[in-house]
Amino acid sequence: MDKKAINQARALYYGLFSSLFAFVLEDERFRGVKETIELLNKNPLDENSKKALSNMLSIINTVGLKILESEYDAIFYDLSSDPVPTTASFYEEERDDGKKRAIMVNYVLQSKYRRDDKKFTDLEDDIGFIFSFMQKLILDEANGDEKASFLEREIFRNVLNEFVDEFIENVYMHENSAFYQEVALLLKVFIEFERVYLGINKPKETIKPIKEKEVFISDAEAKRRLENKRKKSEEVVECVLEEGGDVEDEV
Repeated sequence: MDKKAINQARALYYGLFSSLFAFVLEDERFRGVKETIELLNKNPLDENSKKALSNMLSIINTVGLKILESEYDAIFYDLSSDPVPTTASFYEEERDDGKKRAIMVNYVLQSKYRRDDKKFTDLEDDIGFIFSFMQKLILDEANGDEKASFLEREIFRNVLNEFVDEFIENVYMHENSAFYQEVALLLKVFIEFERVYLGINKPKETIKPIKEKEVFISDAEAKRRLENKRKKSEEVVECVLEEGGDVEDEV
C-alpha cells in the first residue's frame, strides 16, 4: 500500500469538500473546483464515485461554476427552505457553539494552526472548517508529522464521524440540491473509505426524541448566516489554510 499516494488523494478530497462546503467571502469562492474534480475523476474510489464526479463535471460544463454559488446559498442560507445545519454541535445538541466546538477548539490548540476568524467566519466544528483542517493535517502527516496523524484520526473519530452521515442525508434530500446531490454521493463514498482506512466504525444509530416542532436552525445561527451574507456583498475576504507566523499558523 502506497501510503504517500493515498494521503495525497485524501488531501485532494478533503480540499474539494472544503471548497464546496466552507463559507468564504470571496468572488471566486469555487476556483479550482473543476480542476480538482477532473483530477479525481481519473482515479475514482469506485463506480459510484466515478458516476458522481462525472455528473458534477457535466453540470459545471453545462451551466458553469456560478450554479454552485446559488445552489449552495439555497441549501445552507435560505431561511425559507429549511437550511441544512453545518456544525457538529447542532447535530448533537440542536444548537451551535456547543460541546463539539469545544472539542474541536482543543484539537486546533494542539496543532500549529489557529482559526483566523477575520477570514473564516464559521466556527471550528463547522464541517467546512473540519474539512480544511483535516486536509492540512494530512499534508503535514505526509511530511512526517506524527502529531498531525494522531489529530486527524481523533477528529474523524470523535467529531466528523458522529454527524457526517446525517449531514450527507440532509444535503442529498434538500429540495434545492442538484449538483450538491452528486457531492453528497461522493462524500458518502469517501467517508466510507475513510472509515476503512482509519479503522473506525460507523457510529451506531441513535433514536432522537420526537418534538412538537422540528427546529432546523437556531436564531443565533440564522442571524449569523444573514450577517455573513450581508458582509459578502460588501467585501471580498480570502479564507485560506496557510502557514506563517513565528508561533502559530492561522486556519
